[in-house]
Amino acid sequence: ITYIRSNALVDSGESYTVVSLATQANVQQLAAAGENYPGWITDRYLQLPSEITPRTRQLAQELTAEYDNTFDKARAIEVFLRTQIKYNEKIAAPPDGVEKVDYIVFEAKEGYCNYYASAMIMMLRTLGIPARMAAGFAQGTWNAETQQYTVLERDAHTWVEMYFPGYGWIEFEPT
Repeated sequence: ITYIRSNALVDSGESYTVVSLATQANVQQLAAAGENYPGWITDRYLQLPSEITPRTRQLAQELTAEYDNTFDKARAIEVFLRTQIKYNEKIAAPPDGVEKVDYIVFEAKEGYCNYYASAMIMMLRTLGIPARMAAGFAQGTWNAETQQYTVLERDAHTWVEMYFPGYGWIEFEPT
């Protein structure tokens, strides 16, 4: 299951509860997790479109060349995107006929969360590291009077999850 969506709407004044799991793994454990991925992970989360450009592949290689584990490689790509791509929610769509990740990383050098996540996922996958896109909402705005968060459409967000053997999907935030 990658997501669950209810057909019922939540009306003003109604509430719901979410229960989730969070890893207790630390950086050292993730760095030592290795690359013994199950087949069901590699079959699905290493897929790449044929349009991924050689320079996108080359950049992923260059950014991660000095690292010997997948955690540090992911962190290097994450830091690159955070520091080299300007956040812009009003960016125009990439032109027709261009590979989107290549365009954002090398030409526009700006984007919003979907673009950051797509770029990181494609670069990780070119390195043989399983990654997927996750989407959801930030916590919203705290209302002290009602003692609850108000979550609106503007709180929508997209991020990256990378698979670590023995630990599962771990979040990364390239935005």
